[in-house]
Amino acid sequence: MPEYSHLTDTARLEREWIEKEVFPLCDGLREISGSSRELAGRALYCLFYEPSFLTRTSFERAIGLLGGQAYHTEDASQFFPVTTANFIDNVIDLLASLHVDVVVVRSSDAGVIERAEATDAMPVINGGSLDDHPTQALADLYTIHRELGKIDGKTIAVVGRLEHRNVSALLKGLSLFDGVKVTLIPISGNIDPRVASLCEERNLRLTTEKDIAAVEGADAIYLNAPRTVAHAQLLQARSQVNLHIDEEFMSRLKPNCVILDPMQRSGDFSVEVKDDRLAFYRQSENALITRMAILHQMLAE
Repeated sequence: MPEYSHLTDTARLEREWIEKEVFPLCDGLREISGSSRELAGRALYCLFYEPSFLTRTSFERAIGLLGGQAYHTEDASQFFPVTTANFIDNVIDLLASLHVDVVVVRSSDAGVIERAEATDAMPVINGGSLDDHPTQALADLYTIHRELGKIDGKTIAVVGRLEHRNVSALLKGLSLFDGVKVTLIPISGNIDPRVASLCEERNLRLTTEKDIAAVEGADAIYLNAPRTVAHAQLLQARSQVNLHIDEEFMSRLKPNCVILDPMQRSGDFSVEVKDDRLAFYRQSENALITRMAILHQMLAE
């Protein structure tokens, strides 16, 4: 079974590692309330060249719950005496010299994550690149696994911005499982051709629909919001968004269908009902637990 010294590319993950290592470790870590000292003395640095709320906060909380310490910069292009991530190898080596044990890097610039990993000075985690987000994919897979009992054979509807890293990472992760069907309902953009090619190679079935009614046959619905509130309003003005999650909408879904959303509310989709099938906060908790599991695997002695 593989051991990952870095976690930078969802496409390089293996199903056996996810199901036999990550998921069981997540289950075992669920009850930790802050008393664990397994990563005492260990330090994590969130090196984010783009702002983040959920990813950064969950990583910081994750290492804290395991007894370690977290440090961060919310916008490294302002914090460091450089305006881009061109000198990422130098920054990683500097962090290593300060006895940082693991770094989470977020940047949409081409090649940054790869160059950070190539320094091999410490474990590197991709905290969100232009077209990938491995720990979010693992969190989403773990959520589907917990909510539905399994991933094999399920139908997942993806609604929203298809060109986003969350969707690319999810599809790469789903491609590891058998008999999964994905219904794409775009609000904007298209699937990255390289991701579509990987899905075809691994026999992950993708179909595209224009009508939101296509979600009615799904076992899980994955929402991925427009880029900004202004973007959402523009799309609504063009009648490209027509998703109101209300009692009538929920009544049309399968009884056990769950709705996931990897991002915080930002005026994107209208949620007008309380329903246990809305798994948003269980999903964010699972992201915390998944990141605890990843850090434990990388750093625990």
